Amino acid sequence: MPLSTLLFDPPGGLRKQAWAPLDMRGGGSVNVDGFGVGWYVDGSVVRYRRAVPMWTDESFAAVAAGVSSTAVVAAVRSATVGMPVCDAACAPFTDGRWLFSHNGRVKGWPHSVEELAGELSAVDLMTLDAPTDSAFVWALLRHRLRSGADPGDVLAGLAAELGDLAPDSRLNFLLTDGHTLYATTWWHSLSVLHRGDSVVLASEPWDDSPDWASLGDGLLVTATLDQVRVRALDNSLEGNAVNTTEAVVDIHLPDDHAARSLAADVLSGLTATPKSLPPKWFYDTRGSELFEQITRLPEYYPTRAEREILATRAREIAEVTGAHTLVELGSGSSEKTRLLLDSLHETLNQIVVLDVSESALREASAALSVEYPNAQVNGVVGDFTEHLDLLPGEPARLVAFLGGTIGNLLPDERARFLASVRGVLKPGEWLLLGTDLVKDEATVVAAYDDAAGVTAEFNKNVLHVLNRELDADFDVDAFTHVALWDAENEWIEMRLRSTRGQRVRIAGLDLEVSFAEGEELRTEISAKFRRAGVAEELSAAGFSLTNWWTDTEGRFALSLAKAE
Repeated sequence: MPLSTLLFDPPGGLRKQAWAPLDMRGGGSVNVDGFGVGWYVDGSVVRYRRAVPMWTDESFAAVAAGVSSTAVVAAVRSATVGMPVCDAACAPFTDGRWLFSHNGRVKGWPHSVEELAGELSAVDLMTLDAPTDSAFVWALLRHRLRSGADPGDVLAGLAAELGDLAPDSRLNFLLTDGHTLYATTWWHSLSVLHRGDSVVLASEPWDDSPDWASLGDGLLVTATLDQVRVRALDNSLEGNAVNTTEAVVDIHLPDDHAARSLAADVLSGLTATPKSLPPKWFYDTRGSELFEQITRLPEYYPTRAEREILATRAREIAEVTGAHTLVELGSGSSEKTRLLLDSLHETLNQIVVLDVSESALREASAALSVEYPNAQVNGVVGDFTEHLDLLPGEPARLVAFLGGTIGNLLPDERARFLASVRGVLKPGEWLLLGTDLVKDEATVVAAYDDAAGVTAEFNKNVLHVLNRELDADFDVDAFTHVALWDAENEWIEMRLRSTRGQRVRIAGLDLEVSFAEGEELRTEISAKFRRAGVAEELSAAGFSLTNWWTDTEGRFALSLAKAE
């Protein structure tokens, strides 16, 4: 979008925040010591910085009206006393694909953090953009990013370390590679605006839209067009103005559950005819990253369609259910969950999240405790096919099963699952169910066989998982990705087709498996639904369908059903 749309057009945009900011947290009263803007052109960074008040640079305002970009970082500056006022001291700082900005100050700089200077080479120290705390922080961050570690973890770790060495610092960091935004909140304000085609992180909202969400202190924010994830930073902030209730995590799975479950699924699935594996084994770290990429692909409509419905209907869902407890069958980390939570704020007392991954669940639960301090957060480490009867929650409860995940279950599995959900709920409680809808074959197949090949790589990732976890010797390149529409069952299947006759050794199971040339291993089904079928399955489980919403193109549906 044009830079002017972000910086100049909103009533409380960055230009106005330069001379009339609403929340400076003791960091001055105006931002008149310069500004900077960085954006991307064909994947390369372009940057403009000047040590003048933003509103005085009419030349840049004219340029901004004619320049568009898919990602922008902009900042206005209020220089800390004693630090230079010059172009090079203005954020954003850049290196390669990275853009970085720091809102705040490092208390006691440079003496408070001088021990960290030993990390940097002489060249890095001699080539700081400017002799300022922010430029030093950027040099440290840039150095640590070179390790290849997760950028969010690097940013969070640096904020926590600086917070330990220099208490009372304000460390709101913003980093992007042009695709993902990473930010920390540390004694400074930050708000997020997430709509279907854009995500904005800003020190203050630029207008009075109710879509803005204010974030608390002590958070790491990771944002893409598809979702905004928030988790608590490791270090607590003494004196933090956000009072939180500590999350309670109950564990119902043994430590070796994943290993035993994988072994059982592989043994039964690869010795059956035809061969199959459950789709849950796609999702190691690499698989999760690939799925995040899939949700951003133009062909993959379900995530965007479901978010559109929730953005439009979350308030109505809250009004109809009046839920005191939201139970999400998932980690609770998605932006879609937060649309529901924000709408339920008037009645919400408790948040319950269920996931098989203890680490993901603890991270998500801690973040939810910070974001929703008035609600008790309970994390349950368990399997939604086994442990629904152990879920806590104060009536009235709303169970959310989103993302179309129910489509991964076979019809008899769906029936058992819905019956188990109904068995947990009291009459008058609620189920919110996301289902992908039947549509033309070309659209569905394209969503599972994208032109860029990301879904193919995601599908093959299950073989990498087996090679690593079970000491198998799958030749991943000897299998090709297949997406096949089954018109009779109205579901899409993902398969891996063997390109030659081969034998695979799975040492962890003392098992050998043969594949004929052209033989296929089914790795996923994703059923598509019709309204009548959804209503029938819900009714059979003891629910009545009260509300049915679709996106504007009729691709995806949310069903709100009441337990009878």
